[in-house]
Amino acid sequence: MAINKTIPEIYQPLFLPNWTPEEQKRFTPAYKEELRRRLILGSGGISESELGIKEIVLKGGRISGKTKNDELSSVPLFFGDKGDMWYCRSEDSTIRTSIFASMQETLYSLGFTLSNSSKTDFKVSYSPFQITCNATGNTMQFFGINKDINRTKGKFPPSGRLKKVMLEEANEPDKPDYVTALKSTALRFMDETGKIVYSYNPPPSLNAWANQYYPKKASSGAKVIHSTWQDIASLLDPVIIDDILQMKRDDPLHYAYWYGGEIVSLEGLVIWSFDRNKHVVELAEIQRQLVRNIFFQPQAMFYGVDSGLKSDATAISAWALYPNGQLYKLSTFYLNIKEERRRVGLKGISHTDQAVLMYDWYKEFKRKQTEYGIIIPTSERERWCFDGAALTQDLMLEFEKLTGFHTVAVTDKDIERDIARLINAYRSGQLKIINNPENMISVNEYESFARDEDNEIPEGQSDHTIDADKYATYDYYYNFL
Repeated sequence: MAINKTIPEIYQPLFLPNWTPEEQKRFTPAYKEELRRRLILGSGGISESELGIKEIVLKGGRISGKTKNDELSSVPLFFGDKGDMWYCRSEDSTIRTSIFASMQETLYSLGFTLSNSSKTDFKVSYSPFQITCNATGNTMQFFGINKDINRTKGKFPPSGRLKKVMLEEANEPDKPDYVTALKSTALRFMDETGKIVYSYNPPPSLNAWANQYYPKKASSGAKVIHSTWQDIASLLDPVIIDDILQMKRDDPLHYAYWYGGEIVSLEGLVIWSFDRNKHVVELAEIQRQLVRNIFFQPQAMFYGVDSGLKSDATAISAWALYPNGQLYKLSTFYLNIKEERRRVGLKGISHTDQAVLMYDWYKEFKRKQTEYGIIIPTSERERWCFDGAALTQDLMLEFEKLTGFHTVAVTDKDIERDIARLINAYRSGQLKIINNPENMISVNEYESFARDEDNEIPEGQSDHTIDADKYATYDYYYNFL
């Protein structure tokens, strides 16, 4: 069925199928059997796009139309082929007066009838909360996900198939594990046509888990829609617009938070001089200079390495020194030890195995750069700069034994001095990061690594690639120059 409403352009991805009819043809039984075989064999490399399910992050301010358009895009899914939907919030106690009431209002606005019987278009049930299309039997179930990692484990769509999952106020659960648990359960009932939509207003704190968790989803292929009131301005009453613009004039900080969907505590950033607009550049910037000067190639490479064993991540930052004196981060290796442990069922990942993974990444990194026209120097002009902690030095020795590369241990660490070095390097424009998917984990860390209200740096924040950058630039500034 078609929605007879004005849909803002920014929300069109919510209403479109995941795939065009031609693209959909590849999801044959034989194709799925091959995916199944690869997954069972543990060959890895299965991307979200291969599985077909789409994740969408709706990020924005208040009065931006996120909830309404997400609900409108869900209405056609009540009709057609068999399949149900889940509509979730953090707590059960908030459901009746929020998403449950809101979804009913959306159906009413489209002219549908609702009651607690099968005589209307939709049947509404309060125990449990659900709305069922009487013509098809397709159901939308409503429930909370917070507090217990197993809370969603027993959830089951009546038809056995899920078309869509919606998480409203997706920043409200106590920690991201509950969101991950919801997705994990949902995937059991979804196919390549399914969507998972996370809708949230960024909390006013860089330390909030949501301000790190959801931006990272973009790195793994999720579609991010950042909307503001301006996207639906033509639908707003002039009184509302006047009130919004008055706040913009009188209180721009809170305007950015309330209506812009921005994180307002930017003064808390540790590497405060980093600016995505200035320091994240396209690969074409290097390639254009290469056209003008065929010798515009890396003069040396500095690989900073921060390692983990059981819980932390192991990260490599690959920095290239160019003839203009600038350092470009060409790529990032990121091994999430905790996730990898869950994946393979081990207590940890040995340094011997990590060294192999690092070397495999390095060979693929060099191959990709060659495709881009970038010639990585020979190993004599490469330095691998490891954290000087005893644990990381063990990884360094394993890596050196495997590869024969030149490695150094950074033992002279000073947190504030090393932070200041990165701050000044970004202020001067010496450091640039190439805009590619593998570097986005690093960009996200720079934009979320923050001090608290006491100007301290809280434990538990993700800063592994930042640490790797410290080690690489330490060797450049203090040993190479």
